[in-house]
Amino acid sequence: MMFILGMVSAAVLTFLAFVSAYQWGFALISLLWPRFRSHGSEGGAVKFLILIPAHNEEAGLPDTLTSVAAVQYPRELLDVLVVADRCTDATSRVAREAGVTCFERIRGEGVKGAAIAWGIQEASRIGFKFDALIILDADTRVNPDLLNAFSRGVSQGHKVQQAFNYVSNPWETAFTRVIAVTSMLKNGLFYTGKSLIGLSGMLQGTGMCLERAIIEQYGWNAFSVGEDWEFSVSLLLAGERIHFNPDAVIYARESSGVRQASQQRLRWASGRYAVAGTGVWRLIRKGVEKRSGLLLDAAVTFLCPNYSTQASLALMSCAVTWYLRSYEVWMALFPISVALVGSLAAFFVLGVLKTDSPLRTLAGIPFMLIFLPWRLGIEILGLLGFGRKNWGRSGRDTSTP
Repeated sequence: MMFILGMVSAAVLTFLAFVSAYQWGFALISLLWPRFRSHGSEGGAVKFLILIPAHNEEAGLPDTLTSVAAVQYPRELLDVLVVADRCTDATSRVAREAGVTCFERIRGEGVKGAAIAWGIQEASRIGFKFDALIILDADTRVNPDLLNAFSRGVSQGHKVQQAFNYVSNPWETAFTRVIAVTSMLKNGLFYTGKSLIGLSGMLQGTGMCLERAIIEQYGWNAFSVGEDWEFSVSLLLAGERIHFNPDAVIYARESSGVRQASQQRLRWASGRYAVAGTGVWRLIRKGVEKRSGLLLDAAVTFLCPNYSTQASLALMSCAVTWYLRSYEVWMALFPISVALVGSLAAFFVLGVLKTDSPLRTLAGIPFMLIFLPWRLGIEILGLLGFGRKNWGRSGRDTSTP
């Protein structure tokens, strides 16, 4: 029994040490590289179509459309299309009262990817003209400079872009403060570092920008509950790169607590694991065949657990290796576990410092005692296949923060 515990602990710690070093490498790049980075070219006259799939989003949609209307970009170069997908509320009325085009999808498969594909098809049918398509969730606010940032990305040759996805209500509750930090770890450190050295990011479901040529060549072919991961793998295997654009910023409204967030997070976790089941090996196989570091790096990104899962595993390893420390063969594992916990704690602090108000963010740290076991439970259930069901609202509070 001790031998099995020791071997499992050693394997987990080896994996976590690799993941920690991997993350820290990109974090350091994101912090140091901008000192030497050029400002880049100015954007051209790119015509955008913003597609907003919405399922019963009458409460959150007005804020999204208001923020889109406030973007600092020529009006003649922007169209907005809302897909009211199988709605039983006033989503379509809200969209039309805001002065944007709204298509109502009455029937069909109840997943977000199907709504996106149908919206693209209908936009083409009625003759929408655009150079690039932006897919935006109905509970997302956008930075006024979003379209200029995407336009610069298009002018630099980036056919597929993903925006910096932050939180619109970071200080509302202890839960949202923790999510603000993890969002910064993922977007402000991890994916920004990748972007700076030319590696690929991953699509995140909202804030996705696709050149028209991408739409015409591939269409939208992702219909699982993890449609963003699925489409990411499809594009990468086809030879495309997903450019994470740190200058294009969006703000998604976060649930106020674990109860409201559970359904959404379970769907995300389940969808990711479903795609990873085949996607990782396809990326590795083609990456080896093509000698492509970009594809192999994308596979590693898939395999890396989220920050909270890493923290939970490291703390559990501390407990197990403390128990094993009296056995000489395993005694070195405990200090390694402690060092890993320290590394992850320092990484979290770095994320705190990157937020707009580190002192306010620190108030959410005690909530980690609840957040970590909850998040680990979500990951386990997702791995087992729970949550792979139709698209639906996550129960987020839509009141003004």
